[in-house]
Amino acid sequence: MVKSEALFCRLVSVDTLFSFDGIIPSAPDFQLRLISLIEQFNKALLVENQAPEESEALCRALCDYFDKRLSSNAQNNSLSWQRYSLVQYFYGFVDSEEALPLSARLDALLNADSEIIFRYAWKLLTLVMQIEGSTDALVSLRAAKRARYFSRARTETPPSEHATASWVSPRAGAAGSPRLMIFVIGPFAGKWFSQSNLSSGSEHGILWVIEENANGLAKRMAYLKKNNIALATMAYFPLLADGFESSSIMIEQITAWKYAFSSIRLSEPLPCMLGLYTRLSQQRSAHDPDRAIWTGGLAEPPYGHLKLEHQWASLLAELEANDDGKDLYAIQRHAVASTLLSWLAESRIMNVLQTLFDSTQLDFAGITLADHGQGFTRHGAWSLWLSERYGILPGLSASIALPPLPEIPLPPVEEPPPAPSPAPIPLPVEIPRRRRWPKAVAALLLLCLAGGIGYAIQQDAVEIRGQISQIKPIQRLLGINDKPDASAFLQLVNNAPLFENGSSNLMPESQHILTQLVPEMARNPLQMYLIIGHSDNTGSATVNMALSTERARVIRDWLVEHSGLAASQFIVEGAGNSRPIASNATQEGRAQNRRVEIIPLSMQDYKD
Repeated sequence: MVKSEALFCRLVSVDTLFSFDGIIPSAPDFQLRLISLIEQFNKALLVENQAPEESEALCRALCDYFDKRLSSNAQNNSLSWQRYSLVQYFYGFVDSEEALPLSARLDALLNADSEIIFRYAWKLLTLVMQIEGSTDALVSLRAAKRARYFSRARTETPPSEHATASWVSPRAGAAGSPRLMIFVIGPFAGKWFSQSNLSSGSEHGILWVIEENANGLAKRMAYLKKNNIALATMAYFPLLADGFESSSIMIEQITAWKYAFSSIRLSEPLPCMLGLYTRLSQQRSAHDPDRAIWTGGLAEPPYGHLKLEHQWASLLAELEANDDGKDLYAIQRHAVASTLLSWLAESRIMNVLQTLFDSTQLDFAGITLADHGQGFTRHGAWSLWLSERYGILPGLSASIALPPLPEIPLPPVEEPPPAPSPAPIPLPVEIPRRRRWPKAVAALLLLCLAGGIGYAIQQDAVEIRGQISQIKPIQRLLGINDKPDASAFLQLVNNAPLFENGSSNLMPESQHILTQLVPEMARNPLQMYLIIGHSDNTGSATVNMALSTERARVIRDWLVEHSGLAASQFIVEGAGNSRPIASNATQEGRAQNRRVEIIPLSMQDYKD
């Protein structure tokens, strides 16, 4: 990416932050930041041998655009932007009757000989249409120059499908069963992805497992290899751009994971894909606003030598190729992603991530970028960097959406080896006829013999099966479940309400209900349990999800305190109002749906 393009992306990023209800703490400071950006942009164009007149005309159009954008922005009307006008700063007072309309300036720029100036002017035209609308002048201008835009030399569009699964271990199982286990790791795994633990994807072909420490991951991988379980494995390392208060804290957390992985030995190198989450554009689905727009994915194998910077460049090329000339959201995503790269590089986060992959058994396998959320959830490391560089803070979202998991291609199903050809059947040989017992007599003798053997075995059948069932490999083979009955736990929890309405505070009678579970748990000290919180449909889905998760955590904390079991033996999940067992139309039905389920799991061997 040439320097002028990087600076143009930063200008578009500032404009995009306005679309996110950006806040300007200080108008004079913000004006100086914009002035500096435009001056650097103009110098970069001249260094790249652009005509001075065309470069100056483009910068004048940018000043006109930002003055209109800031003056018409309801969020910042109190700033009285006329006092800080960019046009007045650069060009002095201009009589409004003599000033050319912005559409006329764009018309001249779109007729420029330089393809670089034309491309910047075309994107600026798309930005102008978001504040002025589809006026006749702008629509005519776009129609007249569309042919030139699409005839320009373009970056080759990356393939729509990324690596399919040639990286997968040949142990991949048969179709219809989980074939890929993905470990979600890193400093954000436990806090932001706990609801996805033991969840499935791609029609149950993927099993997602949340791992909050490196030792747990090593034990799980060792278990899979020891027992020759037919599951391919990879890791997913998510990063929330505003997840920590500052870049230094994020670096500290990533470094801690690097040291943790450096101190253990995995059974084999583990492919690991990096995922970044932030808001990049205004595009959202009307029926599912929390759905993310994904870019990037798994790279082509082999892994172990890939560099984060090169993969990020490929991701930016994909974003640029997605711009079809009329998509405002594609322009926003490309610009903000480019600025995000600058933050990662300047704050040394990219360098620390590369060190993580270079010094551990995690093989960097690609990067995916999630355009996610209705707004920024907090002013953290990424937001504060934007404020320091450009004098604007992104607006905060009214609700918090939990980050989704990316789509990962499934490994291919191994074709079974061809069955051996049947041995040739020998031709019948003529045998001299002998005198034989009649068939009826022979059948009678066999029936009596079988009856006698069956009578003898019947006396000790229960005892023999009881002895065999104590051998764990036989248990797995026969499908015998020696775990406590899950329905008993479910029934106890549903007998009476545990929580106050709309709260995660336990009701007084809850103590008696939960106390009944403690003796059974004490008899199975190695058992693991899944605790699922549920709610009725009162309130928003986001609030219900958070409330149900908090209720499950409260139950876990109570059981840890009173049962003597470790917190690691409980997996907490919030289901919100997504799994009702009764109608929410009645008060009784809603009371039944506000429940917590405690389910025994056959997962203790993973922790051995």
